[in-house]
Amino acid sequence: MALEAAFDASGERFPLACVFEELPDATVELDRIVPTNGETIPYFWLRDPNLESFDPAAVSHPALRAISVVETVGEDALVRTEWNPDRENLLTVLLESAVVLVSAVGTRRRWSFEIRGDDREAIADFQSACLEAAIPIDLTRLRPLSPPRADGDDALTPAQREALILAYERGYFDSPRRASQADLADELEITRQSLSSRLQRGLRRLVGDTMAD
Repeated sequence: MALEAAFDASGERFPLACVFEELPDATVELDRIVPTNGETIPYFWLRDPNLESFDPAAVSHPALRAISVVETVGEDALVRTEWNPDRENLLTVLLESAVVLVSAVGTRRRWSFEIRGDDREAIADFQSACLEAAIPIDLTRLRPLSPPRADGDDALTPAQREALILAYERGYFDSPRRASQADLADELEITRQSLSSRLQRGLRRLVGDTMAD
């Protein structure tokens, strides 16, 4: 039976962690376009209110050969990367495993991945491969394969989910409020502008999923 699995990994252990040295409040989403030339996930989307200050030349990592901005649209930039196949990392483990990457979204604090395997053994083999490569991952969900969403909309990003849960736990939605956006931003170590954007986008997705036709 085909299965879907989700897991978290520390943001510091992922090769693109070097991006957050330039943009600490950014959100990164790996592009799910499958390349025809065998390249390992050559594109990702970078989102940050201060995108104009991003300098690809300042980003370096042993697993990264080259990085460049292809296109910028508002607060989002499509970035192209060229990976070093000789440096083992989470991406190379994914490529060599019998699983398919469905989505991957990361912040400075955490990366969240969704993968698909033909059976439970494929998921278990991937976990074992990560363990052998000293890449710690935490399984957060394992479920039978589900059909694609009819509206094509994605679920909450990890950054949005983290902000909304923290806001709920700290009493931001209470009346009167027991926490301000500044309080939440300080705890997440991001700017108030980034916190506001995550709350707004997250709430819009939740309302769209649960109430809108």
